[in-house]
Amino acid sequence: MDQDLIFRKINSNIIGINPESNVYKTTRERIVRYAGRMDLTGEFKEDLKTSAADMYFLYYSNLAYVSNNENKSPFLEGVRKKLASYVQSDEFSKFRAYSKLNDRVSMIYSINFLKALNEESKKERQKNGDSPGKSASEMVDRAMKESMQRTEKARQLEKLMRNEIPGGRRSGNDDTDIDRLIDLSERMMSVQNADKIITTANKLIDIMPKFTRKMRARSTSGELGGYYKTRNLSNVLSRELAMPDEVFYSKILYGFTGKEKVILNEGAYYVLLDKSGSMYEADKMVWSRSVALALFRLSAIKHRKYFFRFFDNKPHEMYTRPYDIVNNILTVEASKGTCIECAILRAIDDIKNSKIHDLTSTIIVITDGEDKVNIMNIASALAKTSIKIITVMINGYNEGLKKISEKYLNAVLTEQGALNLLNIAKSF
Repeated sequence: MDQDLIFRKINSNIIGINPESNVYKTTRERIVRYAGRMDLTGEFKEDLKTSAADMYFLYYSNLAYVSNNENKSPFLEGVRKKLASYVQSDEFSKFRAYSKLNDRVSMIYSINFLKALNEESKKERQKNGDSPGKSASEMVDRAMKESMQRTEKARQLEKLMRNEIPGGRRSGNDDTDIDRLIDLSERMMSVQNADKIITTANKLIDIMPKFTRKMRARSTSGELGGYYKTRNLSNVLSRELAMPDEVFYSKILYGFTGKEKVILNEGAYYVLLDKSGSMYEADKMVWSRSVALALFRLSAIKHRKYFFRFFDNKPHEMYTRPYDIVNNILTVEASKGTCIECAILRAIDDIKNSKIHDLTSTIIVITDGEDKVNIMNIASALAKTSIKIITVMINGYNEGLKKISEKYLNAVLTEQGALNLLNIAKSF
């Protein structure tokens, strides 16, 4: 790295957070690192990084405010003027309700803002040479709008993949989650109906009845569960917040101690989703995949394991990790053929071979297929298990499935129809 840049004073537009502090500098570099392969624009790259870091702290911290003092950099002065008006807007207040003290959301917005502002800066330099400062406010305005759209997609994904239980474990670590959320939110922009699926799923989650009862179990230490590292302050032990400022900001970088609450498992939800060609019709696809995502969230709320597998003429790969589940539900395309029996038998084997084989698990089959099902084969596989089957039939009928299912539903492709299914699933 250029030694002049290492010792250069950071020309920040915010007050309340010292731009020379380790927490500011490290956050500034985290944003660039997460942004991935990106050619930051020449002499303005440090100003771009500073703008993104300022945005992070405005979203994350109650202590950060936009400075009233003119910035010596023409580019950063244009940014400062736009930020000063933006933080007074209803749009900022609304989004900050999600981002305040939330490192993941604040970081995702800042990364998207850096990417968008860098692209706008490149366009401006191509038109006007090396003097983008004159139009910095307009560039920032366009970058904010672009980054807000991207971040809203990432926030919806984060809402699906987060653990409802305070202190619950995530898959991977926070840094990995940020990378994956940004990657998936960008890919969503080119996937047909992905927006509709995730919007519908989150709407179902928002209005889903809070019908779960959580059973807590003490650990051998006499407390509820164990400890883990987190940057989410809502999950942090109280004593971690009663720290001197220097220690507090150090913990923002390296993680606070959070307490995990242990919930007794009730078994698993195992969703088998038909992806044959006929299920690619818009209404069927949006409804069925939205329901699969809502069931995923229901499993998190009830602290049950969730297995997901697509099937067509054969069962495809099984997914259990949150990112893999959401990624595949949103992006996998339909294909030909249907073999419902193959998928059910594979699901039964998966549960039998898992650590929860002795608990009550529910297989939920979502299909429009009229494939023949050998009742005796499935009944034999179900023998001496606590597995129950719910069939959700979309515009079709299957006598064999009806006989082996604990509950057989004719799907109504509406919001209320989805809620009815969720209400039934919660009782199994």
